Amino acid sequence: MGLFNIDPGLAIWTWITFGILFVLLSKFAFPSLLKTIKDREKKISDSIDNADRIEKQLARIEKEHKEIIRRSHNEADEILRKTRKEAEQIRKTMLEKAEAEAQSVLDQAKQKIAEEREATIESIRSELALLVCNTAEKVIGRSFVSKEDQEWTLQQIEKI
Repeated sequence: MGLFNIDPGLAIWTWITFGILFVLLSKFAFPSLLKTIKDREKKISDSIDNADRIEKQLARIEKEHKEIIRRSHNEADEILRKTRKEAEQIRKTMLEKAEAEAQSVLDQAKQKIAEEREATIESIRSELALLVCNTAEKVIGRSFVSKEDQEWTLQQIEKI
């Protein structure tokens, strides 16, 4: 027998076996295989849909995250602006109080200096009146002890 010779009996039995096997496989094995393939296709499709949905959610969450960060930066900037403004107002208020206090101290010092000046002038006038009276007493030889004489002398000194 040759290598390439066809045996008709063997060919028929091969086709019959193949047909029976094909019918059995199509009746019992192929439906479960097709079902398994369809289930896998469905799982893969669902997984892809889930991945797309998760990716969209992730993008949305990332966008929200960036928005929250932007808002928090804006709020921080606003708080800093308000704080600086309040600090400037406090500084101005304190400066005004300090200036008012300094002016008050200066006014009090001026008033005290004026009072002390008046008191010193009055004291000098009194001493000068006594000195003039003593000198006049020694020159004239008469005493200016009377109240009227002392007042007259003080009036004369005030005119000077």
